[in-house]
Parts: sequence; C-alpha cells; structure tokens
Amino acid sequence: MAVTEDIKARKQNLKLYPKYLMLGYDLLFYYGIRVMFLINVKGITDSQILLAATVYAISMIVMQVPATLLTSKIGYKNTAIAGNILNIIFGILLITFNGFGGLALVQFISGTAFALKYVSESNLLSSSIPQAPTYQRNEIFSRLDKKGFSRYCIFSAISTIIAGFLYNINPYIPIFLSLLCTIAATAISFNFNDIQEEESKESFKDYIKDFKKGYKFITKSKRLRALLIMTGAIWGIIVLLDSYQLTLLEDIGATSVQVGFIFAMFELTRGLFSNTALDFNKKFKNKSLTNILLTFATGFILAGIIAMTQLPFYTKLVVIVIILLIMGAANAIDQILAKKYVNNFASTKILPAIYSAKSICDNLFRTIVTLLGSAIVGIYNIDIAMVVMGIFILILTLGLTVYSKDKLGLKPEEYTQKDIYKR
Repeated sequence: MAVTEDIKARKQNLKLYPKYLMLGYDLLFYYGIRVMFLINVKGITDSQILLAATVYAISMIVMQVPATLLTSKIGYKNTAIAGNILNIIFGILLITFNGFGGLALVQFISGTAFALKYVSESNLLSSSIPQAPTYQRNEIFSRLDKKGFSRYCIFSAISTIIAGFLYNINPYIPIFLSLLCTIAATAISFNFNDIQEEESKESFKDYIKDFKKGYKFITKSKRLRALLIMTGAIWGIIVLLDSYQLTLLEDIGATSVQVGFIFAMFELTRGLFSNTALDFNKKFKNKSLTNILLTFATGFILAGIIAMTQLPFYTKLVVIVIILLIMGAANAIDQILAKKYVNNFASTKILPAIYSAKSICDNLFRTIVTLLGSAIVGIYNIDIAMVVMGIFILILTLGLTVYSKDKLGLKPEEYTQKDIYKR
C-alpha cells in the first residue's frame, strides 16, 4: 500500500470507528425488553434465561482463541464483518426460535459473534492509529473509543424507551429494529480498511509463534495478570448488576414503564460519564480500579439496605435509582479504562493475545460471579442478596488491592523484565 493510500485508509478507519461503535457496540432495542420477550412471547423460564446466559459466556471462552487465530487469516476487518453477520443470524433466529434448545443455540451464536467482534474491533482501531509514542497512541485510542461508546449509550437510552412502547404494540417490533441496527453496523464494517503494518506482515506459522509468545508473556507478567484479574472481576460484577437491578426494582414495586425509563437513565449516565474516564484516571491513577470496585461494593450494600426499609415507595425508588446511576457511572468509566490499560502494551504483536486472554478472563469471572449471585438470590430475597453480594465484593476488593499493590501503577523503572514485552 502506497504511503498516501495508507494515510487515507487510516483516516477513514478513525473517522468511521465512532459511528460504527454507536450502532455495533452491542444490541440496540433488545435488552430493555429481553426478559419480557423471552418469558411472555417465547415461554422461557427465569432459570432457563440464566442458564442460557452461561452458554453465552462459555461460548465466548471456547471461541476466543479460534477467533483470534482467524484474524491472522482474514484480517481484523473481515473478522468484524463475520461477527456482525453472525449477529444478523442471531437476530433472525431470535424471531423464529422455540424452546430452551433454540435459545441455547441463539446464545451460542451470539457468544461466537461477540468473540469475533471483541478480538477484531479494538485491534482494528489500534492498528489504524499512526505510529507515535505509546502515550499519544493510547490517548487517541481512548478518545475515539469513548466517543463511540458514549454515542452508543445515548442511542441505547433512547432505544430502550422506544422499545418499551413498541413492545406493547407488537413484541416483535423491537427485535426487527435491533436487527436493522445490526445490519447498518455490518454495512459500515465493510467500509473499514485492514492496515498492514510492517511488523504484522508475517506468515500464519509466524503468527501462531507470536501468539504463543504473547500468552507466555501474559502468564509470566505479574502486572498483566493483576490487570486481567481486576478488570475481569469488575466485568463479572457489571453483568450481575444487570440482572440484580431489574429484580430489585420489580421487588420494590416499580412498574414496567418506570423500569424502562430507569434503564434509559442508566444508559444515558453511562454515556455521559464515559467522557470523564480519563479525568477519573488522572485523579486516582493506580487506585482507579480499586475505587470502581469500592463503588460497586458500597452500591450493592446500600441499595439492598434501602430496599429493606419501610420508606415511602417513591422515596425508596428515588434513592435506589440514584445508587444505580452512580454504579452506572462506574460501569462506563471501567469500560473505557480497561481498554486504555490494555493498550499500554502497544505492540500489534502482543495485543491480539492480550485481548484474547482478557475476554477469557472476563467471561470466567462472569460465569463465576453470576452463578454465585444466582445461588444467593435463590436462598435469599433480592434485597438481602444485594447486601450479601456487596459484602462479597468488598472482601474481593480488599483481596485484589493487596494482591495488585506491588504489580499495578508502578513507575516504569519499577517493573521487572518479565513485565516488558520483547519482540
């Protein structure tokens, strides 16, 4: 690729990425009505929904390495396209499937789709950023990533409200709209360009060698292990919160319309606070992830306690919503910072292995935390379960803080040679 063509291709990718992320980060119009649609339209039980979510997490774990290796054969662009096409198939099957077996298949396809998207989208952006010092590349990445994520959250908030109204007219309308957004994201992905940097021009055999070297580096690097464990734990908590907050709101007597607006507010908060992630990181530095974990621990405990009280309904609802929105802000900040920290390892040779390992770690924690949370809510009412999980998160935070104290947030000269990737 000629120099001028290469510059043009990079600029096009950087320009398209926020627009693509707005439509393709996750499914729009769907999550706000997901539980109602699966239970009332498809006849799926609560326990089956939870079990199917585990299928999704396991499929992401199983497909992560194959998805990463696929990128070496067809490139980041085509891998992203493949993921989006699978999401289109997911949307079609969501309309036509019947029974738990069908739901499990749908969730497996969705997990595979997002495994492909996870290993390709961020790497596509990273490879499109012109060569520069690591901190400059990282700032560009974070700026574009938070721009796209913020737009997605705002669009998600709007679509959540619209989906609630349209569901009452016909429950399949939000599913069709979700499918249309996925098709639009797929169309945008066809316009990306694969950037072939000098260090990435290698045979599949060499790629496998570098991939193995990357995983070997991950197992030896205390810094990277600590980062993956902390971000994985936070992701597991975020997924659990998604289930717990709906159950909590319904338990205190919130109507479906109120829940829809609250979820929209939650998404809007995520969109607004994603723009503060870098400022948050500058203020708290190596304490950023610990403070995010503490926010979740405190939020779970306080929300559960407030739900137990005999406060008037609207007072109780307002206080719990404020707590949920604060946790939504922490959610958004983590989504941006997790990618920022991963991209501190700037070599394009190591990033695919790191993103692969991060996805596996995230989904392992997702499975463990959600199964634990499900077991607890099976024993206790949701308000007590919130407090119990909050105490668990607090203990986990203290343990991870001690574990990562001498591994994360150190000065460059304080890291050992095992924490520095050598090409």
